[in-house]
Amino acid sequence: MNRVRLALSLAACLALAAAAAPPAGARPASTGFFSEAGAGAAGFIGAAASDAKIGPTMALRIGYEPLSWFALGLHLEGTSQEATVPPPPTGEWFQLYRAEADGRLTARVGAFAMFAEGGAGVGYISSNVLQQVGILDPGEHVTLSLDAGGGLEYQLQNRHYAFGLAGNWWLLPQFDHVQGAEARLYLRYTY
Repeated sequence: MNRVRLALSLAACLALAAAAAPPAGARPASTGFFSEAGAGAAGFIGAAASDAKIGPTMALRIGYEPLSWFALGLHLEGTSQEATVPPPPTGEWFQLYRAEADGRLTARVGAFAMFAEGGAGVGYISSNVLQQVGILDPGEHVTLSLDAGGGLEYQLQNRHYAFGLAGNWWLLPQFDHVQGAEARLYLRYTY
């Protein structure tokens, strides 16, 4: 009987100790090669805002993060927007594709991170529909693309996965200095 009481007392003490222990913290984020996929909305801002509606955007990012606070990557993005230029035509859509080399600086606090990113590359527009409002010159489809932004990221308990919310501003100088903004949710995997 004494052994049963001793065993029950020991089990009760272990259960109390386990309940009183602080929960395990989030594992540190992985470093190395990563891929990221996101979706959101994008639109022109400034003088060109009235020439196109806000439309969906899809983004892919691959790169290398040698340190937990610094990453280099390649950012590919496509948007689809409806032109709102004076008729004709009406109901015309165009796609804007951007490919950029970029860098990201990250500050982590526990499972959360804030980051700033920026890059430069090339942009391509699929249609000349914006020619009639002076954004494009005849035959013009390619431009330099500049990008800057930031966001918040949450590191899951599995250190390879994170998800976040990012916002970016971009500039297309050859397209009459058109500026745009986007917001996207993304999922990131670090190998």
